[in-house]
Amino acid sequence: MKKGLNIRKTITVTCIADIVLMICLLLAALYIINAGEEGLTEVKSLLIVLAAISLLCAFVSLLFAVSLIDRDVELNQTKDSARQLNELNNTLRAQRHDYLNHLQVVYGLMELEQYDDANNYIEQVYADIQKVNSVLKTSIPAVNAILQAKQQMCADRSIEMTIDARTSLSGIPIEDWELCRIFGNVIDNAINAMADMEGHKRLTIELSEDIHGYGFAISNNGPPIPANNISLIFDAGFTHGKHKGDGMGLAICRKILAKYDGEMTVQSDESVTSFTAFVPKPTPETTV
Repeated sequence: MKKGLNIRKTITVTCIADIVLMICLLLAALYIINAGEEGLTEVKSLLIVLAAISLLCAFVSLLFAVSLIDRDVELNQTKDSARQLNELNNTLRAQRHDYLNHLQVVYGLMELEQYDDANNYIEQVYADIQKVNSVLKTSIPAVNAILQAKQQMCADRSIEMTIDARTSLSGIPIEDWELCRIFGNVIDNAINAMADMEGHKRLTIELSEDIHGYGFAISNNGPPIPANNISLIFDAGFTHGKHKGDGMGLAICRKILAKYDGEMTVQSDESVTSFTAFVPKPTPETTV
């Protein structure tokens, strides 16, 4: 696991670098004021040294600023995952709370010998429960939460979303928040691709695992990606289609996967567009 950034230490080092720079500027100013014409050579040398120190301090500050930005992205993703987990937990709690009420309704209908009504009621309740149970497929709560959130998004847009999970993703080397970022970007792209299409809309998520690693495929039956765009689809800033974003989503997905020696490919035709990813299992050397 990547070592966490010590925010307090980062801020302290950055402040020290800035203080050193200010002290050097102050000393240089005092020296220049007190130096005569005979000290011009020394002033030039001092200015060169000061410029070098300034560049070094600026470089250190830049490095820490980039690290802080990266951690801010992680924090925002973690907050989003926590929000989705809370929504999933509330849904499960609501179902549990209503469970007794459902039983009482079914019992009452059966007492009245209204068996058809009881059967219809049970089917409706079962369908509602299955919507949540269908996303509780993995051992990663954050992934379950984002799948539940995207399933609700699909339901609101009349998109049929199905999940075929043949792995719990237990042991996958990717950080939870990064995995959610991949799923979120690809699923959002699929939903946007089907936004204006007529007829039945379908989104399928397949999770798999073998002796070599973990795989997942996210497919939709929306309009195909033009052939001349396939080779550009993962380039940073590239976007296509009516619902254009910032063109960074798929580039981010590929970057995250590459960090874990994984990869993502895309295939698209008139019937289906599929984004397929593979992440190798850690070897004993990489897990030490």
